[in-house]
Amino acid sequence: MSVAGPAIASPVPAAGLAGYRRLFRQRRFTWFFLSQATGDAGYAIYTIAIPYLAFRISGSFAVAGLVLGVEFGVYALSFLAGPVIDKVADLRTILLVGYPIQGAVALLLGYLAATGALTVPVLLVLVVALSFPWNFTWTATNAIPPKIVGADELFPASALMSATSDATQVAGYAAGAALILLLSPAAGPILYGIANFVAAALAVPVLVPQASAARAWWTDLVEGWRAFRDGGGRPLIALSTFSAAEAFFSAGPPLLILAAANLRGPNAALTYGVLFTSFAVGGVVGSLVLGVANPRSRLGLALIGSTVSEGVLIVLAVLLAPLGLVAAPVWFAAGAVDVVFYQSVIVFLQATSPPDLVGRTLTNHYLFRGTGRAAGATGIGFVLAAAPFLLVGLASGLAFLVVAGLAVALVPTVRRLAF
Repeated sequence: MSVAGPAIASPVPAAGLAGYRRLFRQRRFTWFFLSQATGDAGYAIYTIAIPYLAFRISGSFAVAGLVLGVEFGVYALSFLAGPVIDKVADLRTILLVGYPIQGAVALLLGYLAATGALTVPVLLVLVVALSFPWNFTWTATNAIPPKIVGADELFPASALMSATSDATQVAGYAAGAALILLLSPAAGPILYGIANFVAAALAVPVLVPQASAARAWWTDLVEGWRAFRDGGGRPLIALSTFSAAEAFFSAGPPLLILAAANLRGPNAALTYGVLFTSFAVGGVVGSLVLGVANPRSRLGLALIGSTVSEGVLIVLAVLLAPLGLVAAPVWFAAGAVDVVFYQSVIVFLQATSPPDLVGRTLTNHYLFRGTGRAAGATGIGFVLAAAPFLLVGLASGLAFLVVAGLAVALVPTVRRLAF
């Protein structure tokens, strides 16, 4: 969950700002926006705390990578939630049930960490328990936008929600960094739990009724995969394969930041918090620029360009790692790049999927992407535990260039992607 530092050279065009204002005139969108932003802020605190907590209780980058790998491995199973999302009578129900479950598990995780009772096996079990209901809330939050805004508003809506969520996540990352530095990473899951309960409360006015058919879950699952395989004129298998390869290496930045911070010895916690927060702030800028650019007609170029740019920036950030906080602007730029690929794919799937297949299309795609990210987090973590940081970091950055090159050479339909 979830671009080569495009810079803002001029003010946001008035048309873009007007589009954002139109969105907020819609009551359901406003409450949905607030709910998702709150949930994302809490998730940011959880995200920054978990790798550090795993490393602290184990002393191993391999364990930190394994924890992230398990998390994203469970996310890859979100395709099991797709049929439920597409047939539930009101998508709000998923938010009102899923968020509180996540909140309760997060509070338990925080309590065990604070009391010193948290072990690696227990942490892994609780990460699974948190990640499984997340599959449902994540799918619902991605299935809701095309049902409450028009197709021409999807990019602005997605960019606005992503940018604002990223902005609240920045506050979450900063809070998480402060908690790690001043208190304990155990406080992160506690705040995440509270944020989930608040997100559920804010979702109460978000009524999203949809047509539902009384069919077996298995029937809907098979239908969704059949439609995904056929593509409906879209290169879904090719796009998802490219996404999985990109996701494998996009799992690297959190671990690379953790390893880079560890080079700083006594200043490790401060360095980790600043670099991770810089990466998140970059995501805000990247999201806003992407929303204004609205690259519907050149989506493939955005995917290729963001992949190449992230690779170059990671190489530069790794080379600057011994200088500590000097690398923060580069991680900022990498965060701006990182958001473009994932967000562009999500918007494409939202805009081009039949209304009754949105949830299943998104989750079927995420089987590819989530599997790639889980494998990447686990693999990069284990390699970091056994090989020099510089070697692993440089290889990770250069791998982005290889992935982009293979996509250009082997998947021309993705390169020409548009809607």
